[in-house]
Amino acid sequence: MRIFKAYSNNRIQIEKIENNNGKILAYSKSSPFYPDGKGGQLGDRGSIGPAHVLSVRENDDYIICELDKEIQPGEYDVTIDEERRMDIAQQHTAQHILSAAFIEIANIKTVSFHMGDEYCTIDVETAFIEPDVLNEAEELANKIVQSCTEVEEIITDLEGSRNYSLRKPLSDKVKGEVRLIKIGQFDVSACSGFHTENTGEVGMIKIIDTEKVKGELTRLYFVAGIRSLKYFQKYNSVINELAKMLTTSLDELQARIVKMQNQMKEQASTLSKISEEYARCISTNLKNDGLVYVEGYNEVGNFLLKIMDLSNRIVVFFDGTRYLIASHKYDVRPMIKKLMEVYGGRGGGKAEFANYQPEKKMERSDFERICSEVYQI
Repeated sequence: MRIFKAYSNNRIQIEKIENNNGKILAYSKSSPFYPDGKGGQLGDRGSIGPAHVLSVRENDDYIICELDKEIQPGEYDVTIDEERRMDIAQQHTAQHILSAAFIEIANIKTVSFHMGDEYCTIDVETAFIEPDVLNEAEELANKIVQSCTEVEEIITDLEGSRNYSLRKPLSDKVKGEVRLIKIGQFDVSACSGFHTENTGEVGMIKIIDTEKVKGELTRLYFVAGIRSLKYFQKYNSVINELAKMLTTSLDELQARIVKMQNQMKEQASTLSKISEEYARCISTNLKNDGLVYVEGYNEVGNFLLKIMDLSNRIVVFFDGTRYLIASHKYDVRPMIKKLMEVYGGRGGGKAEFANYQPEKKMERSDFERICSEVYQI
């Protein structure tokens, strides 16, 4: 594994310990623990003496490790989670390869990188990527993985870096030592993060999703290494289970789901027509003034309030969860307010239509009493 020399020590000197609102923070001038978020990368975990490291960050003066228990200042042996480091190295090398692949295929540049515990993302400088371009870049990236090309670590300075065709040129303000990660003739980038010793150790790179972000950028979600295997295991399990539930083969699964969606749309349309007809039927048997109280399905209630003449009455419709209240003669908002004062719950709406959700089901007589108090009807 390619680890920058600053993170290869197995000892740490803790300068001070601080208890910050229950968080135990250990301060050191140098540390073998890579900070969380530095260069978009996940940070190290492990232990300092008897204490486990929960997070790592840095400021201008110190590297700060959050610990699960208090220790005293002094020098300690450290243990680094090497399995986590390998996962980090796989994701980070995969990012270099994938970013270089998009430049090679379509001259699309990466502007930022973020590594998460489940997946990684890169934001690229385009508002849209054609599916064919995604596939070509992914295929090229995996060919580089399969080539088992050496991942070289080159320590130089700003002047020396100019001897290489960096994917992203360094600023003239860079001072001191510069670390380059070189992947054969495919990519060279300045980086202080963890990397595999050859591209074959990345295992596989899989783009799992895309989305448009920040106006003119596209965010690519990807996994690599053991994460790729876990990704395929998860989705293979889900797809196989769906195929069993729908009693179909994997090849016919998509067609079966499309057929079911079409059937559901037809059934929803039929149900809507039946609900409207039923609402018209019951509306003819309701009184024409004062308070009208009805219970039924939500869709029936929506149609009922649309087709009824509300010019001389208040309709209260209960759909099993909430009460829909409507009228063209009375402002229903005072009624909602009074209901909440007397029975609690919540509600709101406009003068002609509102809804009310009490803490428990109410009776017709409750609404009759409130109407009598508010409107004298």
